[in-house]
Amino acid sequence: MEKALTISEKRNQLKEQLESRRSLPENILDGMGAAYQRLVNPAAVKARGTFLPISATHQDDDGFPSFWLSGIAIGLITFLIGWVVAITSGNPLTPEELKLSLWAAVTGPLALIANKINIRAFLNTFRVSCVDKILRASDMDNLEKWLVDNFIWWKPLLVGFVIGPLLGWFLYVTWLGSHPGIAFHVGPFLIVVLSCIQSVLVGYYLYPFYVAFPSRLNRYHFDLYEPDPSSSEVVGQLSRLLTFLLYVTMAYIVWLTIGLGYVEVLTADTPQPGIVFSIFVWAPTVILYSTGQYHLSELIIRAKWKTINEIQKQVEELYKEEKIPDKETLERLGKLMDYHDRIKATPNSALNFRASLNFLNSLLLPILAFVAANLKDVINLIRGM
Repeated sequence: MEKALTISEKRNQLKEQLESRRSLPENILDGMGAAYQRLVNPAAVKARGTFLPISATHQDDDGFPSFWLSGIAIGLITFLIGWVVAITSGNPLTPEELKLSLWAAVTGPLALIANKINIRAFLNTFRVSCVDKILRASDMDNLEKWLVDNFIWWKPLLVGFVIGPLLGWFLYVTWLGSHPGIAFHVGPFLIVVLSCIQSVLVGYYLYPFYVAFPSRLNRYHFDLYEPDPSSSEVVGQLSRLLTFLLYVTMAYIVWLTIGLGYVEVLTADTPQPGIVFSIFVWAPTVILYSTGQYHLSELIIRAKWKTINEIQKQVEELYKEEKIPDKETLERLGKLMDYHDRIKATPNSALNFRASLNFLNSLLLPILAFVAANLKDVINLIRGM
């Protein structure tokens, strides 16, 4: 029979899980880095004893190749595969196909990098700031089970290889529609498909991490600052995490918007990609931030009501003690009521006006990027109105 772990041991076990877990895009990036390290520094790999570093969080401190370097290598390999196919099939890349291929070869690895940055920020925030504040062992067990269930590699792989080629076909056919003089060629199509597979691998994690997980926050019991739960470290760290994830995602969306306009996939004459773009990119991003802040608000409100209910219980007990309260009792009642009102008046959200304004400004960035990438079409559209 296994020995039951103490709550301190559970915390340490959960921290180890958060430190070592990798998403599939991270495994691809780190796998490329490990392969490069094996070529240039095999002694380091031998000394480590494992192909990938055990700690995904601290691997850079041990001289492991940067994920940016791995991303560049993946992008180069993606481009070379399509370029070799184009040459061997007798259809070398035209200037327009080269522009599309280079953009696609960069976009796929950028998605992998954005995923790694976000996943590590997510896991590190919980490991450093949140685990020590979780009060119940059952909540730690629940979080650990959730991690195991959502870091299964075959699910995103299956989604990537099913949806990725379909998305690649859609984008390439739309691109061909904007370039009537160019025929279908396997080389650039293959580059677009490989890039879309990489992007869809990342897209898989949007739901479990950015949409579904925030709804679990209010199930966990954290040690919050009773007089003002919205000022608790946990709430502040989680709110900053959501904002950070938003900015990284928005940066990638801006890149996508400018790129799709640059290669003439997203134009005023081709609204279909804009609809797909809105459904699969814009909507999850808005839901990510909104639902996260909503459930943080629920966490704050629950903590406030816990304290308020305790104060109300004390007030009721004092009233029951004496039909006519004496001076000392009245003073105590007054202090309790003041405390009650102060807690009730504290914010129900981690957001403030400035944070909300920053969020709205972030949403404007992709719109400005689209306008900048299609300025001529936008001007012509306005003139025709």
